[in-house]
Amino acid sequence: MNITRKSPNTESEKVRPLCFLFSPLCSYCFGRWLRGFPSLDINWKMPFHAEKNKLQLATIAVTAILLSACGKQEISLKGAEDALAQRSVTAGHGVVDYPDDSPSVPDGKIAWEQMNCATCHADSGKGVPGKCTVDLTSKEYERKQKPVDQFEFVSFGKPGVEHPKVNDKLSRRQAWNLVFYIRSLAQTPLSDAEWAEIDPVFGSNCAVCHGKKGVGDGPLARNLEPQPANFRNFERFYDRSDDVLWDHVAHGIKWEGMPDFLGKQDKAKNVKFDSDYIWKLVQYVRRFHESIVPTIAANPEKSENKTSTK
Repeated sequence: MNITRKSPNTESEKVRPLCFLFSPLCSYCFGRWLRGFPSLDINWKMPFHAEKNKLQLATIAVTAILLSACGKQEISLKGAEDALAQRSVTAGHGVVDYPDDSPSVPDGKIAWEQMNCATCHADSGKGVPGKCTVDLTSKEYERKQKPVDQFEFVSFGKPGVEHPKVNDKLSRRQAWNLVFYIRSLAQTPLSDAEWAEIDPVFGSNCAVCHGKKGVGDGPLARNLEPQPANFRNFERFYDRSDDVLWDHVAHGIKWEGMPDFLGKQDKAKNVKFDSDYIWKLVQYVRRFHESIVPTIAANPEKSENKTSTK
């Protein structure tokens, strides 16, 4: 197999003489420019004007060498076809594409029904005996799962595991909705009332760094390095399990300005940061990048159709 590569500049033959014409001028200007900086520590071995002449000649030589490659080139790959990358290698399969907005748990239930997940997992998520060995209602199991890993699994499958893939059946948005519905089977997201109860505690203990809206823009943020976490950063927080988030809140993050809260108290709010309350804070943080608001019709037949895997 022979491949002929043509120079992208089809006028190279016309341009080449101009390059030869201007290269001495460029080298002359370069020399004049250097002489304008007497503070430069340049150890010339001969007077500058003599070196300048050498520089001009060198520039012309280099230009000639480079321009000699401007014409047609023929590269033969005969006999090496097997070493070429196949089309499937660069097709982009398995690429995680993050959502544009917080995934909706209620919309995820619609995707769950569309994909008939209950056939193996049961309506509750506990699993049908003989068809599924994973209990999706287990908090211990759910807290160890990263959202991004769950998205990869339901979208693209996993080698050695027999499980349907949804990347050719659901849109990116629907797949993320499904992931967060699956997570909700073990840990129901905070209701608006529960959120409102925790919000003042977050405001007096966390917002000073993370900001009231959780985007890392609190009053102290500008003085911290690294910057406080932005809870709306999907790529960052979908790569964190709930166990990791709990550990960060409970024990802090060394060298990053994140304090430890486990065992401390907010006397003004009459709150003790014990293990259970820190789990509530984890749920509070999750609400910055998940939603309990439905955005599509409750009827699966009227929900959005797959138009893209992005």
